[in-house]
Amino acid sequence: MTEPTPQVTPPKPPQSGLPFPKRWIYYILIKLVVLALVIYFALHYQGLV
Repeated sequence: MTEPTPQVTPPKPPQSGLPFPKRWIYYILIKLVVLALVIYFALHYQGLV
């Protein structure tokens, strides 16, 4: 008798390591706004703006 061939199931992809995968765009935007404010205040302090 021939044995049926076992079906190979593909491995599951690893889970995302991000703590907030659905809101990552907002964190990037907040970081860009904070960076822009820091640059603005630094330039304003130096009298360049």
